[in-house]
This record gives sequence, C-alpha cells and structure tokens, in this order.
Amino acid sequence: MRRPLKVLIVEDSEIDEILLLSLLREGGYDPDFRRVDTAAGLSAAMKDQKWDVVLSDHFMPGFNSSQALKIVRAADPDVPFLIVSGTIGDEMAVLAMKEGAQDYLMKNNLSRLVAAVDRELVDVEHRRARRLAEHALLAQQEEFRIAREVQQHLFPAAAPALAGYDIAGASRPATATGGDYYDFIPAPDGSLVVVVGDVTGHGLGPAMLMADARAYLRTLVLWKSSLAEILEQESLLLSGDLGNDRFITVLLARLRPATGDWEFINAGHPAGCVLAPDGRRKAVMASSAPALGIGRKDVRRVPGRIPLEKGDLVLLLTDGVLEVHSPSGEEFGEARALEVVRRERARPAAEIIRALLDEARRFGETSEAEDDMTAVVIKL
Repeated sequence: MRRPLKVLIVEDSEIDEILLLSLLREGGYDPDFRRVDTAAGLSAAMKDQKWDVVLSDHFMPGFNSSQALKIVRAADPDVPFLIVSGTIGDEMAVLAMKEGAQDYLMKNNLSRLVAAVDRELVDVEHRRARRLAEHALLAQQEEFRIAREVQQHLFPAAAPALAGYDIAGASRPATATGGDYYDFIPAPDGSLVVVVGDVTGHGLGPAMLMADARAYLRTLVLWKSSLAEILEQESLLLSGDLGNDRFITVLLARLRPATGDWEFINAGHPAGCVLAPDGRRKAVMASSAPALGIGRKDVRRVPGRIPLEKGDLVLLLTDGVLEVHSPSGEEFGEARALEVVRRERARPAAEIIRALLDEARRFGETSEAEDDMTAVVIKL
C-alpha cells in the first residue's frame, strides 16, 4: 500500500512538479499535494493545513528558497524543508542548511529524493518529541521555581528571641520541591506554638497546600488554646483541599517559656526527641495520631507533655533528613542525626542545624537531594 504524504511544492514549473510527484509515487508514497510559487501563496498554504514535507525550488520569479524557508519556519518550526534546485550552488546550499533547511537536491540528480523524504519523516518525529520534552521540562522547572518561592515565604523571617532559650529552624529545598514547613507562632497567652510539617508529593501543589495549612494554623492559634482543637479544626479545613491522594504529617507543640512545659501532638510525623545535657535521649515525641487527611474524622488526639530543664535540647526533623541515601542505598537515619547533634550541641542552635544538614547532604554524596530537609532545634 502507498503511504499517504502531505507535500507542499514551492515551484514555478508545472513540469518539475509532475516529476517530483512521479518520483514520490514510484517510491511508495501517495502524495496529497499543493503547488505554490509566491510568498502569499505559501503563507496561505501553511495556514490552511499541516504538511509532512516542503519541497522548494531555489529561484522563482520574485521569490527564492531563503524567503520560503522563513515563511515555513514561522508557521511550523519542525516540518522538513528540502531544497530541490537546478541552479543553487554549494555555498548557497550550505547557507540554507544553516538557516534551517534539512537537505538540498539537484534537479538533474533526484535519485536521493525518496530516501531524503524517508529520512526526514523519521527525523521530524524525533525533533517534535524532543521539543515536547524540552517544553515539558521548562514547564516543570518553572513550576518548581514558583513552588520554591511560595515555600520560602512560608518560613519565619527570624527565630523568636526568648530569654533563656536558643531557637532556630532551617529548611533546604530539594531539586523537586516538596511541601516541608516549620513555624514559630506566638500565642495570645504568651506561649510559643512550634510546628514542623510535610505535605506528600513534590511541586507547586504541595507548596500551595502547605501555604493553606500555614494560614489556617496561624489563625487557629489565635482562637484555640488546645493543641487537639487546633489540629481537629485544621484537619476539617484542609479536608476539601487534600482530596484522596495527599496528606500532611504534623508535629505540633506548645512551649511555655516561663516553666519549660512542652506539650505536643504528633500526627503521622517522624518522631521528635529531647536530649538531656549528658546526651542521652530523655524523651521521644512519637506519632500518636494519623496524618491530616488520613483515617477517620473523629480521631482522638491526646497531647503528650515533657518538662524541659536547663541544658535540654529539642530536635524536630522532617523525613528528608532521615531518608537521605548513600550511593550504596544506606539511609542516613535517626542514629546518625543524633550523633551529629550530640557532637555539635555546644554550638548555637542555628549552627547545629547547619552541621546536621551539611552532614546529611555529604552522606548522600550529591548536590541534589531527593526531598526537602528541615530541622528545628530548641536549646535551654
């Protein structure tokens, strides 16, 4: 069976048109064609339909292949453009190739015509696939750029300054930005609400969801004194946004600076911990409730309490720190994270976090982390 071929012939000679069509038919094609020989006619033909290939003479009355190529490329950057001429010289042909023509053939030797068309029909599919991939990559990069910008605006501009406390938080975004979040929210009763969270997934969607979660939390802290009530209302407000395929892990805590009382609820988040002055793990803040967006709506969230004392250190992380993998596939893990914090605990909180995140990144031996890495450190 003959292969269908939409061919646009830019040619002022009807005889040459007949010759080209005859060769294409002999080569197994069934050409659906149009012939034009003016710039206006070519522009109209390019607007009327998509062509599989354009065959263009070089010299025509008041018109040439260079002008034709510009018109064709403006309408379709990928369609194969082959010059078929009896007068074009090598220098002019090379220039045409540089300008975007795929090939040139001499009219006195058209034995390569069918092979050239065959080749270009394959190459154009590759070009179009590559162009689509490049556009998709650029769109993804732009999405990640916007997501990072949204994400960076979620984090506190500065850590709170509380007498007797050294508080810091930091987040390093991954190449494929996720939805990590940490915050320090002053409450009306003088306490400080501390939150670390993580939305599943990467890109703009999770970043926007975390922006919603942050806005809800900051409002709820002003109106609700109970951590359980705050999370219950947060879960209800987010239920319509999360849908069925996303959830948010949250470790929500309240620090009362005057007494050192630390109250917390862990909803599906990696466990936080408190290290005593001698480095032992004094307390663990394990998950006691499902992440927001998972499970029943009537979940009972009961806060835990830890009395913080002078010399204690609170460490909160997202899973991006713990799940960094070495080239051999080994996880960084909690034990390594605690080892770094114990080693650096004499330094300020911000420097402890920097050392921890640097160590995790070195462990992965890559400048491109798979997930965001976020940590909060509170020292008494």
